[in-house]
Amino acid sequence: MSPLLPPSSFAHGATTEDLLGVAQQTIVDAALHLDMSAVDIEDLLHAERAIEVHPRVTIEDRPTIVRAWRCQHDRRLGPGKGGMRFSPSVSAHEVLGLASVMTMKNALAGLPYGGAKGGVAVDPRQLDDEARDALADQLAHLFGAFVGPSTDILGPDVGTGAHDMDRFAKTWGELQGMDGRAVATGKSLQSGGIDLRSGATAAGVRESIAVARENLSLDTSVPVAIQGFGSVGQRLAELLSEDGHPIVGVSDSGGGVADDSGLDIEAVIDAKQASGSVTAYEGMTMSSFDVLTETAARIVIPAALEGAIDVDTARRVSADLIVEAANGPATARALRVLDRRGITTIPDIAANAGGVIGSYYEWLANRCESTEGDPTEGLVDRVRRSNELMWERAAADRVSLRTAGAAIAVERLLDAAPAPDD
Repeated sequence: MSPLLPPSSFAHGATTEDLLGVAQQTIVDAALHLDMSAVDIEDLLHAERAIEVHPRVTIEDRPTIVRAWRCQHDRRLGPGKGGMRFSPSVSAHEVLGLASVMTMKNALAGLPYGGAKGGVAVDPRQLDDEARDALADQLAHLFGAFVGPSTDILGPDVGTGAHDMDRFAKTWGELQGMDGRAVATGKSLQSGGIDLRSGATAAGVRESIAVARENLSLDTSVPVAIQGFGSVGQRLAELLSEDGHPIVGVSDSGGGVADDSGLDIEAVIDAKQASGSVTAYEGMTMSSFDVLTETAARIVIPAALEGAIDVDTARRVSADLIVEAANGPATARALRVLDRRGITTIPDIAANAGGVIGSYYEWLANRCESTEGDPTEGLVDRVRRSNELMWERAAADRVSLRTAGAAIAVERLLDAAPAPDD
């Protein structure tokens, strides 16, 4: 196992245009708004602690050593919480950026969690079932006591899912000699998962949009386009259609389809499941990114990976509202363009918190801790409350929603006790 890395090493290679740059700019803007000192701002930017390990995986019958990271950005509010992604392009500074987003997101949602994230630099499409299980086993061994139900809780992310979390939790528990179910969320129902976790992110985005409608005097007849049509995008399209929104464009990595009168969402989902892409649906086709700019949508929702909205897209988008269902879907320069153009953006830390809120209820269930009221209602209430607070703060302080939400999160961090010693 590699030694703990100096926090500064996790910022190496970051630029103002990647996810880490956006996350850190958000924190800096909030901290400056709160008139914080330079040293306190610096403290917020660095990771509390991080680890790099080097598991061995079999790719196309060839043993290969890959790099993997787990970063705990800030745990003043409680154990770290964040996903574990498998991606050939993931890096240490991307993991820090994602962990920083989780710190802000968990704090704004009022959860007893700090921010954490992990990644393995591997293409999940090259892993068969045996290789995936072996990788989960190795991560459980290599991360060891660095993670745990009261230290740092994993969850699924890009390239991972319930099976990976099931395997990791089972192996980690066996190695630690304890019930390991609470070390990971997003598990299958038979391994300690809960019904609420599936679809929780989409449910949260839906509620975030409902609050935005109230503040912007929009109604449910407003057309919507969704860039990214995985599990979150599909479920979100169904929910918003149920609310009355015509879904005029959707896209995935294969391209996009559009219809200004509204797509038949169930037919689009069927086409994607049958062929692997929404482009199999009979309709006007376009590039994946043009769905954000070339449709009649007044609400556009980037729900794929970070950086989907660059400066050019920000200049061309004609929507009234952008809702960040993905983490860091707009670059820092693009966000400045959107602000200058007066296009409202609901930041990721508020828009897509439903997933981690659902994970919170799974974690409580795995720890045999009771909750007050119905968890589904609890999720909606938490998302609504955090979004309403953000809108109220933005209006009172005359700042963007992003700065307002981050300021609320930072204040909660500053009011919390120091992170626990390990």
